[in-house]
Amino acid sequence: MLTSAMWSAAIGLASVLATASHKVKSLPHYNDAKPINFDHSNPSTDPLVLWLNGGPGCSSLNGFFVELGPFVVQSDLSVKRNPYAWNRKANMVFLDSPAGVGFSQPLLNASEYTDDVTTARSYEFLEQFLELYPQYKNRDLYITGESYAGMYIPFLVHKLVTDPVENLHLTGFAIGNPSTDQKLDDGSYMDYYYSHGLVSIETYRAIQNNCQPSELWLCQDGHPGCSALCAATYAAAELSIDFDEMTPYYIYGDICLLQANQTKALQHQKNHMIRPLTHRGTIGPCTDTFTTLYLNQPQVLDAIHASGGNSWSVCNRNVSRRYTLSLSCLDKYPTILQAGLKGLIYSGDADAIVNFIGTQRWLTDDGLNLTVVEKWKAWFDPDNQLAGYTERYTNLTFKTVKGAGHMVPATRPLHALYLFECFVHGQVACDSFEYPKDPTEYLSGADLTAPTTSGQEDAAGVVVWWWLGIAAAVAVGMAVVVVVLKKTQKDKKLQYVQLNSGTAKPVYS
Repeated sequence: MLTSAMWSAAIGLASVLATASHKVKSLPHYNDAKPINFDHSNPSTDPLVLWLNGGPGCSSLNGFFVELGPFVVQSDLSVKRNPYAWNRKANMVFLDSPAGVGFSQPLLNASEYTDDVTTARSYEFLEQFLELYPQYKNRDLYITGESYAGMYIPFLVHKLVTDPVENLHLTGFAIGNPSTDQKLDDGSYMDYYYSHGLVSIETYRAIQNNCQPSELWLCQDGHPGCSALCAATYAAAELSIDFDEMTPYYIYGDICLLQANQTKALQHQKNHMIRPLTHRGTIGPCTDTFTTLYLNQPQVLDAIHASGGNSWSVCNRNVSRRYTLSLSCLDKYPTILQAGLKGLIYSGDADAIVNFIGTQRWLTDDGLNLTVVEKWKAWFDPDNQLAGYTERYTNLTFKTVKGAGHMVPATRPLHALYLFECFVHGQVACDSFEYPKDPTEYLSGADLTAPTTSGQEDAAGVVVWWWLGIAAAVAVGMAVVVVVLKKTQKDKKLQYVQLNSGTAKPVYS
């Protein structure tokens, strides 16, 4: 029996399509000045980058439409280009994994929802991808993602290092706010909550008095071993934060007030890796809702050849509930770090869920005990603003992203794009690239008028979706080419799009 895993790719050359019928010739409600039919950068030489969203059970199509892909869905369900798309200097592949995520089907047995099985199927996908598209053989490959991809990626990279795929040139990996070790990640929650003003000093002292440090993660995740006193104290602390009215994934962001009952279901469940609604750029906090409505329209399903009959959701809770979470993947790192790959771990510092405190602990004394080769210092964006802090270890760099949430590209898109391109292409190269102006720059009086460059005028990417039958996965596909235009803005402040704007009002069930 064939299982299915939907995957999509943003690739910079239309000719990669093995079958013309798989190409998406237009996107319904596309609302931008130029047609989506332009090549971008140097697709014949640009590196290949695999992107994995986490969950487990969350679709990489959400990363595509909400974070770093070429398109963004507006409040009126029209589609515009994303000027911060990562595919402007890379061939991006967005993989929905495991089966049951996004448009993929069927839902698997619980025994198949493990990181070992997911790794085996992702490994097979890469083998089949290179066979179907041989022009990407021996191209530099980077594996990237966020959240529970902090498990997916080390498992997969370890497999590729110990059992290489022929003609696959694995070069590096980058993971944002990575779920890596439950004990260290989740044991840091209360430290983060208190240091960011989410709990009172009385509550924090009660946690210190009533809980042993070794049981904090047990109380957070509902594991046996959490004492009754600590459990009660912990529950009272979380109740005082009022998670129903804020998102711990981006503590400075607003929540979406549409579909209030539905959105609350995504807030701070025990399986806390489920992705939240987000706040991005000029769109507001309901982007996930708009994307879900857009992708489930019949004309959109027809356009992207998603004819499997199932609806799309940001995260499939049935997959999440069945998935056996790994407690840690730290044992994968020694082999990975000895392989000579480029490595990047980055943390949005406004994410409470997989926060930078826990991440620093597993990178250093409490986990991998890595040796610092370049001490902690600030790093800056092309807008000359402080973007965060960085520390470098042997074969691995850690960066914080100032003001970013769990989904860094969604909340600080310029920071994320610059961080990504400097990691892949090197600091010297990325310093020569032109970057779009951050919509929030006007707050500091920055000039939003950008110089005219052919690079930005021609910025584009091809989105390729196709069916690929393999033993563990059958893909649903489309292909689109997008031009990212530079917008010249003079004497005008950027503003958030009103949630009720547009001529067509979405219907919310």
